[in-house]
Amino acid sequence: MRSIGKLVAEQLENQGIPVILDESVHDYPSYSGSYTRARKPIRENLKENPSIRLVLDLHWDAAGEGGKQMRTLATVAGEPSAQLMIVIGTDATGNHHPNWQTNLSIAAKLNVLMENINPGITRKTTLRAQRFNQDFADIALLVEVGSAGNTLQEALTAIPILADAIIALKNGANW
Repeated sequence: MRSIGKLVAEQLENQGIPVILDESVHDYPSYSGSYTRARKPIRENLKENPSIRLVLDLHWDAAGEGGKQMRTLATVAGEPSAQLMIVIGTDATGNHHPNWQTNLSIAAKLNVLMENINPGITRKTTLRAQRFNQDFADIALLVEVGSAGNTLQEALTAIPILADAIIALKNGANW
């Protein structure tokens, strides 16, 4: 995921969008509790950088069945690519999350932009009852870049589409 995050950061910075890339590891010693462990550095980054307009959390989707990891596929410029899926947390469990509907609206726009750039690159946006730390910022998105069944190259192939869509969204949204 670090390679993927670095590529997103590089592509956004090349278009004049400043990026703070936090490469902290939160899923050690186990995945359980990783979102709780991530809350402190996210809060600190937002406090130290109040101009942050978008918090982007990048993951692989760990979905699979029967011990076999799922592999999502699209084609980008004739090459196999991982698909992208936005996951939006809600306040369904009663946790404070005032921005989830804004996040859903932004996710829908981003999804359309990605599909316009490269049809088939996205999976359906998923709503979940957890917050995924999206309650900290006005715009906070979790993006699954393929799944554990995809190769790193397939994931990296999808990133220019994500970055281009974020740039287009920013340019149209006046962040």
